[in-house]
Amino acid sequence: MPDGSITANYGDTGIAAGDFTDVFDLTFPTGLTSFTVNSTFTTDPHQDINFSSVVFNGHAFNIVSTGQNEFRVLNNISVTAGGAQHLVITGTSGGNGSYDGVIAFTPVTAGVPEPAAWALMIMGFGGTGAILRRRSRMLLPAIG
Repeated sequence: MPDGSITANYGDTGIAAGDFTDVFDLTFPTGLTSFTVNSTFTTDPHQDINFSSVVFNGHAFNIVSTGQNEFRVLNNISVTAGGAQHLVITGTSGGNGSYDGVIAFTPVTAGVPEPAAWALMIMGFGGTGAILRRRSRMLLPAIG
């Protein structure tokens, strides 16, 4: 996108029966990221996924729903450029489970003042200096 934001999908399918752990190593620039992860099955218990934990860089996802519709979210987590980010999903599968999720990232950049803002700051410093200079003259005793 023009503003540098990114949206991406992730997930896993055909997860064998029993416990599983999926680790996604990601690299983001500096910014904010949010996640969703979900799994839905109809009536076939083999397709069931039960998340035991979903964690991004030590931040646990919030549980929205469990059972037939497992859904977890994590919103507005700050990330810093320069290192890998880790998303770890653990749970159990009924034998042919699957899940998917969405990552949303928005960069955070330091703003650079516009020329008008610079002009106001310079005028402010100049005005402050003039006031202080005038005040110091008024405080000096008369010599005479």
